[in-house]
Amino acid sequence: MQGRLQVSLAFQQRSYGGYDDAALGHQLGWLATLAWVRYHREYAEIEAAYLDGYEADRDASDRAFEQEAQELTVTGVSPGGWVSITSRALATWTVTIRSGAQRELTQQRFIGEALAASAAAISVYRSSRAQLLDRYYDLSAGLPPWRRGVTAGDRRWERR
Repeated sequence: MQGRLQVSLAFQQRSYGGYDDAALGHQLGWLATLAWVRYHREYAEIEAAYLDGYEADRDASDRAFEQEAQELTVTGVSPGGWVSITSRALATWTVTIRSGAQRELTQQRFIGEALAASAAAISVYRSSRAQLLDRYYDLSAGLPPWRRGVTAGDRRWERR
């Protein structure tokens, strides 16, 4: 995982054929979960450095939003239906590979299917999270001050 949720996948030489479908799905889900943990940790460190210790006061609505966001579960399916990825808040990933994928798909085609399923899951997540934000904070009026890093009377958080 790199950049803004760009996912790549590669296999060691001759390792693709050494998996069965269920084991490959399990390992890919585990690796995606680990990649997300690393990405999120680095993102949080950068955000904390930028905000310099600032923490917004959260009201009941903010806490309800955060709870729903943490439980947001999405699924993406590859174009050929070979790979299905379900993710909870992009924090945990479950990859299901349709039986026979190892026999039917070349390594490159499988990678294409897996990346398409992950892109679909991420896209659904982004859309669902935006809808959740809109439901709680009415995005037509702009993001809430704590999302922008703005506090009343504190100009250093102003977006430029």
